[in-house]
Amino acid sequence: MTTSSDQFVGTRPDLCAHDQIRGKCRRPGCPDGFGTPAPTGEGAQPTVPLRRVALLGTAAPTSANRDLTFHSLAEVAKEVDAAGPPRWLFKGVTVAGDYGLLYAEDKAGKTWATIDAAVSCTAGLPWLGEFACEDSGPVVVFFGEGSRRKAVRRIRAVAASKGLTREQADALPIVLCFRAPTLSNLAHLELIREALAGYGPKLVIIDPLYLAAGGAKGSDLYSMGELLQKAQHVVQEAQASLMISHHWNKGGTGDGHDRASGVGPGAWGRFLISVGVKSRRTDQETGESTVCQKWSLRGDEIPDNEIGLIRRVREERPGDLSSAMRYSVQRDDNTVTSGRQEDDLSPAERKLLGAMQAAQRPETVAQLVDRIVVQHGHGLRRETCSRALNRLAGAGLADQIAPERAGQAAQWFLVDEAAGQAA
Repeated sequence: MTTSSDQFVGTRPDLCAHDQIRGKCRRPGCPDGFGTPAPTGEGAQPTVPLRRVALLGTAAPTSANRDLTFHSLAEVAKEVDAAGPPRWLFKGVTVAGDYGLLYAEDKAGKTWATIDAAVSCTAGLPWLGEFACEDSGPVVVFFGEGSRRKAVRRIRAVAASKGLTREQADALPIVLCFRAPTLSNLAHLELIREALAGYGPKLVIIDPLYLAAGGAKGSDLYSMGELLQKAQHVVQEAQASLMISHHWNKGGTGDGHDRASGVGPGAWGRFLISVGVKSRRTDQETGESTVCQKWSLRGDEIPDNEIGLIRRVREERPGDLSSAMRYSVQRDDNTVTSGRQEDDLSPAERKLLGAMQAAQRPETVAQLVDRIVVQHGHGLRRETCSRALNRLAGAGLADQIAPERAGQAAQWFLVDEAAGQAA
């Protein structure tokens, strides 16, 4: 039997199903004859709450609950043409209104990169000094890691690197939430929707995904896609771009897009940015941290691309947490050129390269191992050194000076600048 959404159904056709407690219904006009108003006064029985039961599929859909809409090609083409030419958010990386991932090796500077994106978008300046911002405006950032003090300190450092004063940095239209939203939580999604409607951002950043995923498995393509799509739709309603930071998986090899944790996020994103570390060092006197990064860029409207960047960070007064920080990024494509040669280097090979770079002159295996002990707290076995050095020589990264007479040891050195970058 077909009913309207206003009808009530139950186990007896002559009684309303919204309440059959005591066999009596208090709905006015009920066909069971008990549709009179509830009695009042002393000794009256309390009114039984009504419960409407609508048959599945009988309620006519309204515009509010239509999430599947259909349009003719002519309508869509007219709408697209009326919107004008598309714009880049960051030229060569992501189109305005797109959504995707920035995933990186542990401690590669993922948060620094997202903060640089936020400052660049709000100030209308190139991201990382390389990618022009063509759709500048407010930015909403969800920081799931770190504190307010650290966030402000880093934002000011990035802004200063772009020529902004402290006052200009503090006035940037960056809106901060110091908690990662749970993307499966409908209440959180509604709060995001309200915030975006109020602030009108051009970019929304969620850092990091593992806190926002709420226990969802990255390896489950379907559940992860459903989860990310919810946030995507909320951000797209606000006509903003969405960038979510993510971590590399621990067990993979290489330093490209195959290192994203789980298949779901990588399949979902319209732009993908992978950041690997080719080398890192810390100046013992100034405390300056230098990281050579390899950035791999991929998107559905950009050609695959790789660039090398060197990121430097230090405190003005080392050890003083209240002092300002200094941040800089510069391009260095030698990182990319050398990176293709030593993606498969073993830890021992990297340590030996680092020792040769530190020596800056030919040294024996024993001397190189002594340097490794100082740097890493442990040495290498003779067999490990022999295999590693032979592989480095075969790859053209290292060479040796043969001993002049019996009893002397061979001395090893770096072949060229590429080997130094590998170190």
